[in-house]
Amino acid sequence: MKIDLQLNQGFASWPLLREAGQAAEEAGFSALWNLDHFSGDMFGADSMLECFTSMAAWASTTTTIGLGTLVANINNRHPGLLANCVSSIQQISDNRFTLGIGAGASPNSPYATEQRALGIDVLSTMEKRHQYLMEAVDTMRTIWSNDRDELLKGFPRPAVTPKIVAGVNSVGLAEIAGEKLDGVNTRFNHDQRALLLKTAIATSGNRTDFDVSVWSWFEPEYADPDHPFHRELAAEGVTRLIMAVQRNPDLAAISSVARYLPKA
Repeated sequence: MKIDLQLNQGFASWPLLREAGQAAEEAGFSALWNLDHFSGDMFGADSMLECFTSMAAWASTTTTIGLGTLVANINNRHPGLLANCVSSIQQISDNRFTLGIGAGASPNSPYATEQRALGIDVLSTMEKRHQYLMEAVDTMRTIWSNDRDELLKGFPRPAVTPKIVAGVNSVGLAEIAGEKLDGVNTRFNHDQRALLLKTAIATSGNRTDFDVSVWSWFEPEYADPDHPFHRELAAEGVTRLIMAVQRNPDLAAISSVARYLPKA
């Protein structure tokens, strides 16, 4: 199982976030992930570094660790802009990027407060949000295609098309992830975690390259293959554990995970 780290751009200063990313790379984490929020308020933070801006900074201050968004809210950017962001990150990072995307929450949910504050329309039903997610993916893939329309000449295109994984909270989106995308992610304490993962894996046709990930809060011992939680995830087919730091990253704690990770 790959062990990854997710950092919250809402709390620490950029110098500390930079050092945390470098510590994760040195410790041997497989990938570094960030958040996509406009405001830090829902985390009790005063601010929030923008998702792709901070990802570009990590891409330029690391060299080997994978990079990813967990998750980029599909409502936050026009699909053409998102395609451009992804292509740019792939170039800056030398093809280390994975696009994690999400369909976003209900427009009346507390999680959509940011969108309401900025006047961003959020589709009213889950079905419509899932449909829009796939339309956005199709648009990005069209922009990146080798046989794209002449009107798209000059638009950036990644040298290596990144994997696209979906953060899911429903069986419907798990099915879409398995059928149409390259991976699935869900939270460790979702009451249907096992079902969501099983659904995505089955719908993917049990593809060996399908990325099956779960995010949890940061606990160094979870990286230990002998830890009960680690074994539980492995039994469910999880291939990647993403441990999320809730507030300021502790560099020593990040470095301590090295004892559980494969040596380069």
